[in-house]
Amino acid sequence: MIHKIIVIDKRTTVGQVLFDNGVVALETDLLTGFISALSAFASCLGEKSIEFKGADLGDHRFSLISRDHLAYAIFQDLFDNEPFARMALKEIIDIYHDELVILNLSLDTIRKSITTEITALIETEYFPVGILKNINNEIEDIIESSEYNFDLMFLSSITNGIIQIWRRTINPIIMRQFLDIISKIPLEMSWLAEGKTSNYGFVDLNDDESELEAWMIKRVSITNYFIAGRAIARGNQTQKGFSNEISTVFDKISTLIEKALEQEWMQIAKMDNGL
Repeated sequence: MIHKIIVIDKRTTVGQVLFDNGVVALETDLLTGFISALSAFASCLGEKSIEFKGADLGDHRFSLISRDHLAYAIFQDLFDNEPFARMALKEIIDIYHDELVILNLSLDTIRKSITTEITALIETEYFPVGILKNINNEIEDIIESSEYNFDLMFLSSITNGIIQIWRRTINPIIMRQFLDIISKIPLEMSWLAEGKTSNYGFVDLNDDESELEAWMIKRVSITNYFIAGRAIARGNQTQKGFSNEISTVFDKISTLIEKALEQEWMQIAKMDNGL
């Protein structure tokens, strides 16, 4: 989830907040100072060095995008889908940069409506996580009842990152690779990739057994939410049977979430209409 967005004048290292959801207690001056120091260190490495774009801080991560003399920093949860957060940040920069670049952040206060608009832009994509309490047990049953091992399964938003994790892979490199793949695939379509693993799912395979893996992304109806994950199969599995089972699991979970969302939105509509 995105927690903070800050704009920093690289000439003065002064920054101001564009968005803050209040979840992480972190002083803006401390973060801007830290980012400025790391950026300065990166620039000292020489002309051949890669532009500094962010870093991990404990359970959180910040990403940096520079334009003209301004640096825009987005602070989010570790293992969140960084590519989508950067997409959201780029959208905000495209909308507001021309206005922000002419300000003196040391003296001028950012127009209050900018922060209000950015907050609305981000929070309109927030998933009503309360609905998951009623269906998480059913989702767990669907995953457990499959004959295959799902070692990665999560619900995510195109813009705001991971919403719910049902299975977390023990290898963070796999998670980052998968999130990078997702960022390059149109979510209007479902996606399924298959292949042989390097035997990191099961360790007691016989010589005559094979191990297959499947990666899948399933959009929830026409929303900006999607389910993604990986499954591993052992033994003599047919490719068609493996694909069908994986697709069935994702379809069932997607249907549960879709129905829960519809009920939530219907209740909101009734409240708005005073019913």
